Amino acid sequence: MILATLQDEQRIFDYIGKDFGRCAYLYIDLKKYGFDNENVHLWYQEKRGEIQAILLQYYNGMHLYSRTGNYDPEDVAEVVREQKPAMVCGMKETIGKLQPFFPSKKNELGKVVQLNEYTGIHDEKATRATREELGEIVDLLMTDEVMGGPYTRDLLYKQFLERYDTGFGRSFIRRNEEGILFAHSGTYAELSDIAVISGGIVDPKYRCHGEYARLLGSVCGSLVEEGKTVISYYYKVAAWSHKQVGFEELGDWAKLEM
Repeated sequence: MILATLQDEQRIFDYIGKDFGRCAYLYIDLKKYGFDNENVHLWYQEKRGEIQAILLQYYNGMHLYSRTGNYDPEDVAEVVREQKPAMVCGMKETIGKLQPFFPSKKNELGKVVQLNEYTGIHDEKATRATREELGEIVDLLMTDEVMGGPYTRDLLYKQFLERYDTGFGRSFIRRNEEGILFAHSGTYAELSDIAVISGGIVDPKYRCHGEYARLLGSVCGSLVEEGKTVISYYYKVAAWSHKQVGFEELGDWAKLEM
């Protein structure tokens, strides 16, 4: 694969075109940080002068996108082995071609969805988290293997702080009557016109009562008020909650845990 430079920027965005919903993290990270951030690296693969796939690394996570799914996975696998990320994400069909090169690694499947018509559902007790509350959010996420597993606490906390300080993310939380934080939903990436929902978690003691649907609705309500396109990635248990808020499916999502 070819390591991209600033000269490749427009060509990369032309390749993504209007398909950013299927690679929202990659698209937003590239729009936000470009090629000038030490934590962002991007490679692309081409054949006969045409791009076949792009691979972006942000901190310890990688995002792989191929518009047609026709790319050379061996070429991508070589970069993945060299960089040693904690995970590689992408559409199911794209990651499916890469997985045979890492047969011992777990591939977790989920959905990528887009909010098409917000239903208005929300939680009146939800609050937007302050910077001082981010540590509590991270502690809750670290109790979950899926949400916290790919990270160390320090790295996850650093990313939350960076997103908060740069306006690149927001968090909404719920506390119980004793003031203990038991649920979180927020954005892990935002621009002026698009946002990606992530970090959704509810303490097991409070699940199956619609808590997450209402909290997710509160996050989405704030984004809709700002005119943003809202994309979300989720795994099995969050399907019902997303339907209650008004999301519609774009496709199957995969996370290859390295």
